[in-house]
Amino acid sequence: MQIREGFLTQAVPGAFVGLAAGLIAGGLAALVGQPLGWALVTTVALGLPLGAFGGGFGLLVAAGRLPAGRFAPVALYWLVAFPAARLVHEITVSLVLTGQVRLPSDLVGFLAYQGIVSFGWAIGFLWLHERISMRLRARATASR
Repeated sequence: MQIREGFLTQAVPGAFVGLAAGLIAGGLAALVGQPLGWALVTTVALGLPLGAFGGGFGLLVAAGRLPAGRFAPVALYWLVAFPAARLVHEITVSLVLTGQVRLPSDLVGFLAYQGIVSFGWAIGFLWLHERISMRLRARATASR
């Protein structure tokens, strides 16, 4: 897979969106009264996988494997990536908080539900990704 020059900058917008989502989830956990440590675990356990998958999306766009700005490819990407990120989140949270690796009791149902939720995530991700990408491109052009 050939990636054009400056590929790392292509990963930044998607990674930022994923990390921001983890930060928001952790903030909401703290807001509803979860202990600060639990909220921090949520921030890291959800933010890192979403950030990694978001950055991976940017790299696939940079390599020409996914078209930029089209919903269907983004939705299909997140149909796989979002449930995987949520599964990592669930396993990590259970490991940190209970000391045991626990899968959701109904794994198939959990993954199916996360697949449904992924379409909403894909809409928000695409919108934010495009806005952040445009700002970064404009800033890079202005600095030249």
